[in-house]
Amino acid sequence: MGIGVVPPLKRVFCSPLDFRAPENFLFVPLWMLRALRAKPYDVVFMTWVKLNDGVTIELQPHQDAFLKLANPRSVLENELKYYSSATRGSTISLLYEGKQYDFDVTDCVGRDGTQLDAYNPERCEGVAIQDADVSLDLAAHGLDKPPQKQKVSADGDEDDEEDDEDEEEA
Repeated sequence: MGIGVVPPLKRVFCSPLDFRAPENFLFVPLWMLRALRAKPYDVVFMTWVKLNDGVTIELQPHQDAFLKLANPRSVLENELKYYSSATRGSTISLLYEGKQYDFDVTDCVGRDGTQLDAYNPERCEGVAIQDADVSLDLAAHGLDKPPQKQKVSADGDEDDEEDDEDEEEA
């Protein structure tokens, strides 16, 4: 599956921003609607879940232009303060200097915040990142590269066209 092409998630995690929605209504951000493949006024089931505190989240940027910013890690840390949680498999969007950057959340590692004396990280479906000391990993493999075409030669071997181009240049 390519970057930015994610299957619909069955659930995502969030925190309430405020409690002013009318009864039986829930206002969610656009990225969450997209992740769930939901439309406005769709019926969703909501329940309370205690998330582990985030230790590490791994993000896969969709555009390599983000990595060319002066200090991408600082930008990311500053913009992620607007998110309360991260869900593995979701795509989040950040707006920086008028340009939107999208990231797939490829991994979440959290720890149980109730056991303060023990370091007990584990892979999680979702983690709380607000008020947590979370380290960020940027997975930058395969950015902005078109899928490589494969062709079958006369002897039945599969060759990458990129290899053929390299041979022609030599």
